[in-house]
Amino acid sequence: MQTKLIYLDDSYQKEMDAQILEAISDGDGKYKLILDQTVFYAMGGGQPTDQGQLTSASWNGEVYQVMIKDGELWHYVKAATAPTVGDTVHGIINWERRYKNMRYHTGGHIIDFALFLLGYSPNQLSPLKADHGKKPYIVYQGTLDEDIKQRLQDKVDELIAKDLKFSWDFQPYEELKKEAIYLQPNLPTNKPLRTFRLETVGAVADGGTQLHMTSEAEKVVVESLTSEDGNTIVTYSIPS
Repeated sequence: MQTKLIYLDDSYQKEMDAQILEAISDGDGKYKLILDQTVFYAMGGGQPTDQGQLTSASWNGEVYQVMIKDGELWHYVKAATAPTVGDTVHGIINWERRYKNMRYHTGGHIIDFALFLLGYSPNQLSPLKADHGKKPYIVYQGTLDEDIKQRLQDKVDELIAKDLKFSWDFQPYEELKKEAIYLQPNLPTNKPLRTFRLETVGAVADGGTQLHMTSEAEKVVVESLTSEDGNTIVTYSIPS
């Protein structure tokens, strides 16, 4: 990948200056760009794409989607005129949207850490996938024979009230393996992985943008736990 992903190191950085490395017309006033660095989060891991603006001295465009395809991060832009390769642009993300997505994403992890502390994950409930968008949920392989909704809510509330710190860094797979509460299937073993930690609890592999403290989530509401095809689906919400 040609692009340095600033958001992996600092999820609170809102702006950057970058050089356009590649620009391709996408039809009808749309373009896709590769930059040398970016604060724009690419859709993935259940977290929605960032949006915002790119501007230069003579050009401006609206970033409506960011995606990783074929190993490169592409900024999809609407603009009245074509961007120029080699130009320097100033990027600003829609921070309100980003921060909301961070609260949803971290809220899902708080639920996940709470299930671990209650003893259900990863042995009885093994994480499969999640969506941290408008209707967030987490899917676990395995089912429960008891109603734990209130116990889960209480543990989530406890983690938020404790104002615990999140941190992250990159380390080899074998090092992550030693401290992770579980490892997702098909993680690459030939490159450093981003480790996401909750103090006093544990760590997982994660590539999304995250809050600094559990208290920033403010409130995470466990809406339901339902069983379907041998899986447990946890739905949740983040009150505005």
